[in-house]
Amino acid sequence: MKLITVQIPDAVRAMAIRLQAVEEKMRSLCVDPTRPDDIYLNALDGHLNAGGQRARAQISLSCGEALGLDEIDSIALASSVELLHNASLIQDDLQDKARFRRGSTTVWAKHGANCAIGLTDLTIAAAFRALGEISQPKALPGLIEHLYRAISVTLRGQTDDLSQGAANLERVLSIARRKSGPLFALALELPLSLSGKHKFLVQASEASENFGLGYQIYDDIVDVEEDREVKSKSNIVVALEMDLPPNEALKSARLLARQHLKASTSIALELPAGCGQALADLACQVDSRLNALFNE
Repeated sequence: MKLITVQIPDAVRAMAIRLQAVEEKMRSLCVDPTRPDDIYLNALDGHLNAGGQRARAQISLSCGEALGLDEIDSIALASSVELLHNASLIQDDLQDKARFRRGSTTVWAKHGANCAIGLTDLTIAAAFRALGEISQPKALPGLIEHLYRAISVTLRGQTDDLSQGAANLERVLSIARRKSGPLFALALELPLSLSGKHKFLVQASEASENFGLGYQIYDDIVDVEEDREVKSKSNIVVALEMDLPPNEALKSARLLARQHLKASTSIALELPAGCGQALADLACQVDSRLNALFNE
């Protein structure tokens, strides 16, 4: 029997190596090496080992490489973004009382609410600490401002989502925009800012906001049956069903998602040196998955 050797492209291999460096950096910033029994070590390992695409880290790394950033700087920026994203997941699971994520027990369900709160705070602090390793200290105030803004907008979106106010499409879209867009934007903003490409920051934010909305609508379409059962007020399809029959609401949601994903792709591809390519590729992937839901 002849063995078939699968060749892994150099770019894929290089990205895998850099993502592993990001993974190691996240752990090193959150763990006390003198305490092998540290509850945060066990909790973070369990959370990270559950999987995930590390999409924000990939976008940040790809952007940094396209802009010619030093690899150490790119890894520091990507680690900062990914730490914030994982902090938001740990907190979301606690607030939603979700016991499983990607088939694994969530931090709060396994280690308790106090650990989940502590680990959320620790990963946010570590995100700021990661920026301390960049090679251009003068750029640090601007990077910190981007980090703060992303956290602030995301937290306010999450708080509004949990407030259980009256649902309408405009409000639901506003919440989705604030919850999903800022951290994708940050993945582009940090490399752009560090490389001095400040005039493209608004464009990067617009591309990311459109992607965040498109992805959230796709996710709501996937979860619509479950969200109907729990009477969720934050599902965009459910919000559309206030004025449309279910089938029409699904079609309308799909069209809305595709419009935002297309806009994201178009805007991202206009960023300098092809630094938005990874975001554009991700938008195309989500669009393909969206079409697959409708058997197209």
